[in-house]
Amino acid sequence: MSRPLLSRRQVLRAASGLTLTLPFLPSLAHGQTAAPRRFVAMYVPNGVYPQTWWPVDGASETDFALNTTFSSLADLKSHLLFVGGLDLKCALTGPGEQHQRGLGGLLTGTTLQAGQFVGNDGSTAGWANGPSVDQEIARLVGAGAKARSLQLGVKASERDVSGVLSYQAAATPLLPQNNPLLVFSSMFTDTSTPVDAMEKLRRRRASVLDAVQEQLAAVQGRLAVSERPLLDEHLTYVRELEVRLTGVQPNPLSCTTPTAPPATLYDTPGAMNDVSRLQLDLLVLAFKCDATRVASLMYSDAKNHTPLPFINVYGDVHNISHLPDVDPARADLGKRDGWEAEQFGYLVRKLSQTTEGAGTLLDSTLLFWGTDVSRGNTHAHDNMPFVLAGHGTGWRMGRSLHFTGQAHNDLLVSMLQGFGGTQTTFGDAQFCAGPLGNLV
Repeated sequence: MSRPLLSRRQVLRAASGLTLTLPFLPSLAHGQTAAPRRFVAMYVPNGVYPQTWWPVDGASETDFALNTTFSSLADLKSHLLFVGGLDLKCALTGPGEQHQRGLGGLLTGTTLQAGQFVGNDGSTAGWANGPSVDQEIARLVGAGAKARSLQLGVKASERDVSGVLSYQAAATPLLPQNNPLLVFSSMFTDTSTPVDAMEKLRRRRASVLDAVQEQLAAVQGRLAVSERPLLDEHLTYVRELEVRLTGVQPNPLSCTTPTAPPATLYDTPGAMNDVSRLQLDLLVLAFKCDATRVASLMYSDAKNHTPLPFINVYGDVHNISHLPDVDPARADLGKRDGWEAEQFGYLVRKLSQTTEGAGTLLDSTLLFWGTDVSRGNTHAHDNMPFVLAGHGTGWRMGRSLHFTGQAHNDLLVSMLQGFGGTQTTFGDAQFCAGPLGNLV
């Protein structure tokens, strides 16, 4: 009697408590071949350097040239959608200062509650007044994934409204995890395992894969011949990630050795580039394994008092964003923007290079890139710099669109409808006229 095929999301459990979720493989799909849809929101603080950020437009919406900030993404132009002319109207009123209100409203489309979180100018605010759009999308597409969503950070250190992008509900923040090792542990260890026990489990394992070799052999025997290299590639990727993670958070048993990095390495400015790549690789792995279908990623926080020495920006980036346009030092913000664009491009490329059935992960994913103010030196919330990527909603990419002062809530409800939602408004209804046109 033949054994039944494994479910696509069947997991392999090892005695050590490891959980390893398989990538999408049609042979194990039980007839389910449609890839799940996914969403990523990426946050960059304190606005952008407009002179080099916005595309250079030509005769039509498809006739545009990437500006300096996005020059490293030239090969991805057909996957990008620049959206100009939208205002972050929910951030113009209510408690808090402009950065707090901008970040709090970026994905929620709401004002902030009153509270005691102190902003950059000394004013105070509380949490956002509603759920964020990523969590609403998770309700639409997340059934069947191991986790509803994943919140990642790269030195997103603030633990208040200045450091939160995602909200499960009003005044219910979802804090980003800055430590890639804990992200990895949460993905590949049973969720019932206490966090303080995860590192003990990791130390008992010589490798993530060593504990599941017998189960893997059984799975490989059930795959189509053409799919076996995909599983081998997936397992190699997991192993390499685990090895790289040991350089971010040292094993406490060996941290006295001369080569061991400090325990706070993942939260230091000099490590941000390395941590970013680890977090992005973990995000792709989470999508590939269907561990989650929705993720958010914060690069620093709205206070953002940090240098970026790995790109030769040694000043406080928040203060740099406040400099007048005529100050040559403000061009360092453009360097920061270029680095952020490289991270965005790295993720888009990884998704486009990761096969899933007859397509790629990028075919089923929509990515959104945003910030809390449009220009840091004026704290403006008009003409917000937004860029999207991917094909998860069927929107036409490879374009530069210009709207005329509509609220960004209209973009948020458009994203919800793109994932199958029936809502006609999102966030505070006074700031939402309905979905945008000219997207599909």
